[in-house]
Amino acid sequence: MKRTKSAQVALLARSPVLGQVKQRLARDIGAIKALECYRLLLQNALEATRPFTTTIWYEGSAEVWDEIAPDQPLKEQPLGDLGHKMLTTLNEGTKLVIGADVPLMSANYIHTALDLLASQQDVVVGPTEDGGYCLIGMNEPCAYLFEHISWGSERVLEQTLSRAQDLGLQVFLLPMLWDVDTSVDYQRWKQEILTDTVLRV
Repeated sequence: MKRTKSAQVALLARSPVLGQVKQRLARDIGAIKALECYRLLLQNALEATRPFTTTIWYEGSAEVWDEIAPDQPLKEQPLGDLGHKMLTTLNEGTKLVIGADVPLMSANYIHTALDLLASQQDVVVGPTEDGGYCLIGMNEPCAYLFEHISWGSERVLEQTLSRAQDLGLQVFLLPMLWDVDTSVDYQRWKQEILTDTVLRV
């Protein structure tokens, strides 16, 4: 397992183990299909982050990453809610945090976010259709943006933008993407694989 002190990008991911990923989706389509879906989404995220200095912040087993991303720096996610986990990565020098279950995440999307931060944009956010976000970046870590957020709800983005406004921070919103959490998302994902619009960098 490699370690790194800082990275441009932090990829937050669960270790792809049967029964431990996409559990909400698994209730509808079964654990095996949910795992297969997650592994492909994770593969896309790894490809999207390949051009950048990236650390995988994982939750679960460390051993599986030797096969999936043998040369990738790894760190175990800390205990706590999603906000605490993201803030921890930013406090270690990361510029951007992304999730692992976004079909249309791409290197271009990440590159745009990093360029905006380099131009001194305070905060960059990649919103998702479910009211959350799949990417957040900032030049200086700001704990306030991650406190008292209703993680997992449709109000995450709204609450985050409100807290940024409280501090007078400029927020740039990237084009909206979507993630795979439900059986409806899964069917959409399958359809877009067939039309070759997913798993692209």
